[in-house]
Amino acid sequence: MQQPSSTLSQRGQVRRMTGLARQALEAYAVPAARVTPLKHVYNKTFRIATPSGEQYVLRMCHPRRTSVEVVQSELLWLAALRQDVGLNVPAPVQNKEMQYVTVITDVSVPRPYLCALFHWTTGRFLSRTLAPAHLLQVGELTARLHHHATQWERPAGFTRRRVDNLNPLRQERDDGFDETLAAQAIRAVAAVSTPQAGTVVAAVIQKVWAMLQALGEGPDTFGLIHADLHQRNYLFHNGRAGAIDFDDCGYGHWLYDLAVTLYCLTDHPHFAALKEAFLTGYRRSRPLSKEQETYLETFIALRTLQDLLWRIEERDQPAFRDRWHTQMLAGLQALREFIHQ
Repeated sequence: MQQPSSTLSQRGQVRRMTGLARQALEAYAVPAARVTPLKHVYNKTFRIATPSGEQYVLRMCHPRRTSVEVVQSELLWLAALRQDVGLNVPAPVQNKEMQYVTVITDVSVPRPYLCALFHWTTGRFLSRTLAPAHLLQVGELTARLHHHATQWERPAGFTRRRVDNLNPLRQERDDGFDETLAAQAIRAVAAVSTPQAGTVVAAVIQKVWAMLQALGEGPDTFGLIHADLHQRNYLFHNGRAGAIDFDDCGYGHWLYDLAVTLYCLTDHPHFAALKEAFLTGYRRSRPLSKEQETYLETFIALRTLQDLLWRIEERDQPAFRDRWHTQMLAGLQALREFIHQ
């Protein structure tokens, strides 16, 4: 009997998943290829290189992702973004059965893996060398994504969840921001920290809830968004920004999308200039009033809380075992500063 994947070291998990990636590739009309692990955190991704020089990315979704319709919907939006507006986003590849999603099984995991293959997306990732000119491009890209989402007619069966869920790992449900999840979040933080930390989380939730009620969910404030557009998910090629990793896309406020980008830049030494350029780029084609801009700090707090809850939930995974607690404390400190500002 195979050892359960959850008990393996990270190296052992990568080795097993690489074998499964090769199994998944058999479903595609791709010649014998070299399979190289890329990321092994939540989803598992692999770089696929064929003898002729073609390159792809194979993504194996986390076992919690069980709905073919949900993954299929992400890939349909990607295909539409490329066809309708020519954005530099991943091009999904259909398998031999002309389906975007391939399902494979592993006896060591009770649920199947949903896999997707993409053509390699060309571009450079930047982090500490990001300049305002780059964030201007990212702002323009985000506005184009939002504009397309407002105009695009969803195909029948299109299914994506809300992104403001207080349990980001609850992939297939659309619980939104309800009292039950709020109570669970408070208890989860208090259980691994202190009752005072739970009180901080409760105060943040109250502020976020009030904001969501004030904004409503009309088409001018709410729609289909990327929801994870940070500096490891946008890249630059030929003078324009592109985006990858639409795995978290779903329904949320336009401002949430902007807040995710800014949240991941808050430690950058030139954050103020990057923020100004990002919002300037966005405003070139999408309205964003100064009043709306004031909500960004609260959306950043929501994202901070979601990130904190995610790390607590995944703390036993090899990628998080050594650092989840330190990261949790940093997140709690940021939330304390938010409620006392």
